[in-house]
Amino acid sequence: MRNLCKMLSHACNPSDLFTPEHMLLLVPALKETSFCHPRVHSVWQVLVDILFADLAVVNEDATSSHSSKKTKKSKKRNSPEKNLARRLSSFWEVVVEGSLLSSSHDRKHLAIDIFLMLLQRIPASCVQIVVSYKFVHCLLDILSAKDSHLYKSAQHCLQETVNWCENDDERRAAVVIALQQSSNGKFDNISRTRTIRKLVSKFVTKAGCLLFGQKLTGLFLEGTPTQLNESSLDKSLTEEEVEMLSVGVTSVGEDIENLSEEAKDSDDVLRSWIVDSLYNLSKNTALDPAAKFPLQKEILKFLTVQGLFTASLGIEVTSFELLEKLKWPKKPASARVRRLCIEHMQHLLVDAQNFMISHKHTELNESMQHEVSPLESNDLGAYMMCFLGTLQNIPSVFLFWPLSKDDEDTFNKLHSAEAQLFRAACKGESNLSKVQAMRFLLIQLLLEIPLRPGEICETAAELLICCNKAFGNVIELVESSDDENETPALIDVLVDALLSLLPHSPAPVRAAVEQVFKCFCDSITESGLMNMLRIVKKDLKPARHKPAVVEDSDEEDPIDIEESGSDDEVEESENDENTDDILEQDSKAKTSLTVDKKIRKETGDSGGAEDSESDFDDDAMFRMDAHLVQMLKEKKNAGGSDTAQTQLKNFKLRVLSLLEWYLQRNSSKPLVLTVYSYLLQAFVNSSSIEGNEQFADRLGVIIQRKICKAKEYPKGPEVDLSLLQDLFEKVLKLASRSKAKKVQSLSQICAFWLLKVIHGNSNETELKKVSEVFLKSLEDFFVNKKCRLKGGFLKEVFRRHPWVGILSFGMLIEKCRNARSEFLQFEALFLMDTLVRPWLGKSTEVPSDKDSSHHLQFLKVHLPSLSELVQHFLQKPAKKASHRSEARQFCMRILKALSLLKLERSFAKLLKHSSCESQLGDLFRPYKNLVELS
Repeated sequence: MRNLCKMLSHACNPSDLFTPEHMLLLVPALKETSFCHPRVHSVWQVLVDILFADLAVVNEDATSSHSSKKTKKSKKRNSPEKNLARRLSSFWEVVVEGSLLSSSHDRKHLAIDIFLMLLQRIPASCVQIVVSYKFVHCLLDILSAKDSHLYKSAQHCLQETVNWCENDDERRAAVVIALQQSSNGKFDNISRTRTIRKLVSKFVTKAGCLLFGQKLTGLFLEGTPTQLNESSLDKSLTEEEVEMLSVGVTSVGEDIENLSEEAKDSDDVLRSWIVDSLYNLSKNTALDPAAKFPLQKEILKFLTVQGLFTASLGIEVTSFELLEKLKWPKKPASARVRRLCIEHMQHLLVDAQNFMISHKHTELNESMQHEVSPLESNDLGAYMMCFLGTLQNIPSVFLFWPLSKDDEDTFNKLHSAEAQLFRAACKGESNLSKVQAMRFLLIQLLLEIPLRPGEICETAAELLICCNKAFGNVIELVESSDDENETPALIDVLVDALLSLLPHSPAPVRAAVEQVFKCFCDSITESGLMNMLRIVKKDLKPARHKPAVVEDSDEEDPIDIEESGSDDEVEESENDENTDDILEQDSKAKTSLTVDKKIRKETGDSGGAEDSESDFDDDAMFRMDAHLVQMLKEKKNAGGSDTAQTQLKNFKLRVLSLLEWYLQRNSSKPLVLTVYSYLLQAFVNSSSIEGNEQFADRLGVIIQRKICKAKEYPKGPEVDLSLLQDLFEKVLKLASRSKAKKVQSLSQICAFWLLKVIHGNSNETELKKVSEVFLKSLEDFFVNKKCRLKGGFLKEVFRRHPWVGILSFGMLIEKCRNARSEFLQFEALFLMDTLVRPWLGKSTEVPSDKDSSHHLQFLKVHLPSLSELVQHFLQKPAKKASHRSEARQFCMRILKALSLLKLERSFAKLLKHSSCESQLGDLFRPYKNLVELS
């Protein structure tokens, strides 16, 4: 029977049914079962049952309690899972991949159904067999286009796979690795889904994260099954050369090079995804710190080995000190992947430092005092540095990155300094926060040396000197013998070194710089602060219309005032724009002429007058396009003002972050006034430049929140009162002359803050001088049409600081009568009302405190002018009804204030108009007899 039917196996063992040779005999018949679509033929279920027969028997035996030693030995020799993997691999490669996936839509649908049948029964170790390269690419081809014929089937298959592995860490890890390995790390991008991201987010336990991390590192070392081997590449090259050279084709080498470059790019994408996933795994917030630290150590070791080092003898090295094997991939990682490993090391150390700061590392300090080796500590930075030093001591392991002599010297010094600082931290130094912050900055700089060769040495040397001076004999370094009298202060050197790291350093280095600055900013000097402020004020692209300076501004108080524009300025700006357009047209014309000359030179054309307007031939046109492209590339590579301006803006924003922290910690120091003046000037300048909105908004937020709204303000004998008066005068001019609404609003807020600082640091004489300054601005408000001050701002000044308005009371009475418009007259009235209203109080009794006596003397001085003002409002009522009502209410409040202060008789003698009774009503009746007697 078997001789007649070749599809039956000759042996009685069912496993022989799944040999590749026998599967090839079954393929024609199995392909024809697709006629049952959309149902699945029953023969597939029979094949699946036979395929998993041995595994089912093993599972039954495992449930029974009686088993002999012979069966145990046989299981070890011939594992059922290994047999299943061998049979399943043969079945999947020959039947599914070899015949169904490469055929019609119905047979592809059948392949998906078979995959779902197998998925429910296979162990996690066999997932990679069925989630193969060809099957995954079939799914990706379908899922990449929603209008494809099998889109819903592929979507259902993917969803069932997710449901199958969602609650099992081992299954989930196997599925993620198989999908990403077969798609070169781009499954989500190509399928336009979030499958991988969703599955990876499910690793929330310590065991699951460690398992997934091991799978990722294994994939990194193993690589993809589609990687091109150099030996196979050479063999294919020789075979194809023989065939193609006979036909006259000579571009085989170029094709092979392109193919190898594509393979390298695909490897980089997959390995980059692995490195990113490992780092994201270390940031898992679901894990508690005790469970996260072992995971972070393993990831940090992997990143250190793959990012910094390589082996000279093979791909595996045993470290007897670490008691573990160090492995590298057979195909070496590219410099881009290694750079990514170092960058993630830096980010991982930043996360560890932030964790230590957030928990104030109290438990860490207690444990560190009893620990000797950094490998056993809870400090991730110390662990990494000790691990790095151990690798350096292995003879067959060396740094992948070539370092110059200076870089290597700096690398070793930073390593030694960090080790000494760690030992100082273990001893419980008093300035532990400074030591820890400096340690992590030195580690970040050490990791930057391979990425930026030759750029770190000078800054690192300055930081090491600062460490030596700040921590005494903690750092044992040889310093250069310079004159001690000329050496700058420690904090100034430190600030300069930190500032030099901000422009071009990555985010982790900048974060470490910020932590060091936070620890040392309390002792910053004026010179160090000025260096930071000059950076904030600096600008490569000045405003088109430079603000006019009211006075010659010096460096200590650099606030310029923007005057209102005139018609001449508008015409001048239009002329400037026209000039710019003409210059641009001229530059374009010169560019075209230059290109024409180059092309004529290449073509040998003399370019006479008659031929200058003739058209180019095709070759000349192509050459001209090539020249234009080259010139554009050179212009792009050269950068320019926009690139420099962007870099400067980023640098200034980073310096602002440091200044913000300084202001938060030192808001009561006199140096805050210097910071305020520079920041306000930078705000005014940036508000007048297009493209600086982000920087201007950042400055405005810092000035408002960290200076004007701070709980404390500069106070003490060191506060310069003349500087305060000058700043107040200039900010009033800025509020009255600036056309920008943001500048107006901020200058008014600053004026309130300056008045608070002045009031808290001045005596009566100095307060009178400031009131005179405000009196000038008040006069400008009533006289000058260009003044942009608002009455609401002035009223708020009088409400918050009544002492400012006392000196201007007489002028306000005069302006109520003879201001140039009724609107301004009543603005003066409102200001007076703001001053008088608090004097009335809630009681009808005469106040007996010190303020009431001061108010009494004040009103006695202005009693004649007040009587004239009351008669003026009653005799010449305003045109608007609201103004008439306000005038009447003001007169009533004045009479009430006079009655409380017992000044009725003096005031009644000054009243001479009979309309007072008709206008004021019952309130004037107590004054009637007094008026008649007078």
